[in-house]
Amino acid sequence: MRRTPAAAAGCLLAVLLTLLSGCGQAPVRVTADDFRLAGKPHGHLTVLEKWADPEYAPYFKAAAREYEKRNPGVTIDLQAVGDQPYKDRIAVLAASRELPDIYFAWPGRYAQKFADGRLAADLTGQLRGTRWGSTFEPDALDTFTFGGRTYGVPLDMDAKVFAYNEKIFAKAGVRRVPRTFPELLTACDRIRKAGYTPLAFGNQYGWPAGHLLTQFNAMEVPAEVLAKDYDGGAGAFTHPGYVRAFKDLARLRQRCMPAGGTSISHESAQARMLYGKAAMQYLETLEFSYLDESGGAPKEYAENWDFFPMPAIPGAKGSPRALAGGVDGLLVSNSSPNKALAVDFLKFLTSRAQARKLVRELGWLSAVKGTADAARLPGLAGAQRTIARHDIAVWLDTRADDKVVNPYLSAADSVLGGNATPEQAMKTVRRGAENARRFGVRP
Repeated sequence: MRRTPAAAAGCLLAVLLTLLSGCGQAPVRVTADDFRLAGKPHGHLTVLEKWADPEYAPYFKAAAREYEKRNPGVTIDLQAVGDQPYKDRIAVLAASRELPDIYFAWPGRYAQKFADGRLAADLTGQLRGTRWGSTFEPDALDTFTFGGRTYGVPLDMDAKVFAYNEKIFAKAGVRRVPRTFPELLTACDRIRKAGYTPLAFGNQYGWPAGHLLTQFNAMEVPAEVLAKDYDGGAGAFTHPGYVRAFKDLARLRQRCMPAGGTSISHESAQARMLYGKAAMQYLETLEFSYLDESGGAPKEYAENWDFFPMPAIPGAKGSPRALAGGVDGLLVSNSSPNKALAVDFLKFLTSRAQARKLVRELGWLSAVKGTADAARLPGLAGAQRTIARHDIAVWLDTRADDKVVNPYLSAADSVLGGNATPEQAMKTVRRGAENARRFGVRP
């Protein structure tokens, strides 16, 4: 589960990859033959990923062992570490150019750094216009496409939605899910009047506010402007939609969030919803497993919840179809002598049968089309349909440059705490963008 921002180790990684890309080393020569298996699969693969949690690790271990079983000439060294240890280790491996054959990457600028540093193999020929590539949701492939070239294999998809307690909505007289942002605010007023916290929200570690701003920015700012500003090389964040996004956040804070503040953890806020103290929480579809009895939710809640995406914002200049989210993916090392074998393993890992196992056993949405019907969890099939109708707006903390992300999250926290106006918050963001330009961040 994505509970910590990828930007936490981004500065170190950015420095290392900048040094590597400018050190004068000749680029690795890769040809189409590098991706062709000579006979049956054989050889040794090293794989480094970040799903070390006991609830996830067995799935990936079983997948590796199954591939070995089907291909007796193959051995796989699968290593899994947690989020922060992964960020630290991959940065060191990138600096030494000793990357494993296959390694994990968050979408957006985080993955782009590996592509720019010539450390990730260009998989365009394997994924674009091919039978394998056609099995993925288009948005999933797009999150790993830079300059028209695709470098990552998407594994799972995730998006932010409002989970809500149907019984509390009924008690408060909210007869339908909000279809516009003003309707959402009005629903919050009714829920508060009925004696409940409308929206459970904890921003102890900063990223939940970043997720909200990912959504608001994408809806308030035209996509081409947003892309230019997030890249950090030439963006100035002058579009009025950015201030409007902070105003959306401020309105949501005033009308919907708890009166006592938002400094608690996301998990603590979730407990308030699960135990009937709050009506809603803005959460990831990856968290649906926690809303089920098998994941620890009380029966009373597990049998009476549903979800809806962020409703439309009248007058917004961005995409009304935007949906904050992301895709976890795997890259192939550009210097790997086993690119063909790595791609063959990734084809197995993202085959329809294996993708259905991921949905069924982990409760995640797969990036492979038409697999949500394998879900045991309620809501997942509907979540896949929702994502398919929207455009994924990749997490702010992986899409934008770190020199922009960190002041952005700080500014958001100030707005939530009532310590800064939206206009003041944007001044903080613009200073970060100026630093990004001054220190030579490339678009």
